[in-house]
Amino acid sequence: MVIFMKRSLVYIFILLFSLQFAQAQFDYGFNFTKAGSAGLQFLKIGTGAREVSMGEAYSSLSEDVNSVFWNVAGIGFITAPQVTFSHTNWLVESSHDAFALAFPVKSFVVGLSGISFQIKDFEETTVLEPAGTGNMVGAGDYLIGLSVARRYTDKLTIGIQIKYVQEVLDNRSFSNLLFDIGTIYYTGFRDLKIAFTLQHFGPDMVLADQQFRSPLLFRVGASDKIFSNDLHQMIASAELIHPTDANELVNAGLEYKFLNIIALRGGLQINDREKKITTGFGLQLPDLGKIAGSLDYAHVSFGEIFGSTHRFTIGFTF
Repeated sequence: MVIFMKRSLVYIFILLFSLQFAQAQFDYGFNFTKAGSAGLQFLKIGTGAREVSMGEAYSSLSEDVNSVFWNVAGIGFITAPQVTFSHTNWLVESSHDAFALAFPVKSFVVGLSGISFQIKDFEETTVLEPAGTGNMVGAGDYLIGLSVARRYTDKLTIGIQIKYVQEVLDNRSFSNLLFDIGTIYYTGFRDLKIAFTLQHFGPDMVLADQQFRSPLLFRVGASDKIFSNDLHQMIASAELIHPTDANELVNAGLEYKFLNIIALRGGLQINDREKKITTGFGLQLPDLGKIAGSLDYAHVSFGEIFGSTHRFTIGFTF
């Protein structure tokens, strides 16, 4: 076990080094950030407590219904109907809520998902009335997704997703259709898995005569079990995220399970200036007849200015 553990850690560190090296090779011909060049930023908020607590290095670990938010290929591993609900106390008194449902249909797995992001209503201000007009302004973002995935072999799984998104600001709104595609590949060596994901691909959008693009993300990740037996299990993962509107990120995560009942998790986001370390835990709930449930929690600190965010996810398998 010790030898396997050392080897797995070596592989993960090699991957992290390779990702960091690859990150340094991107040269766009300018030295300023790309932040703010895309809209629909709510799509980049991590959905699901387990995934976030592992540093969002999750595309290669996706094997349940929540995979629709990370790597749609992951729902291809589902053999029974699953549903999950997530809530996040986000920054500045905003909230992020999501649900996902997936079920097998012959040799495919079909998924349905939704996200609602809401901010606290605020008072309208104008040049002539900078103290406020008395009118309250509301804003929010919404998503509905339809996905399908299939395990083509015992090693390769592929999934696609189409998403309808809408953003509302007072009496203005715009909508768009976006697409995801993802793959998960079992290498056959130990439990090493490799994943590739393209998310939020779609046409440019226009609001108030201003054109902007979608927050396209490309993820490449890998994961492996450091050790696993009837008593406990540990999984390590690493991932490179390449967004079109921000700097590249390198994430890493660990999960330790005891008796398959309780899980302790931690993650590191290497190139993120706001959030660095993520933590969380998970509990396997007592079965209710044929229904199995799980409860997960994640904590992420954004420093003294914004404080901490808390995520809660509850899921059921029927």
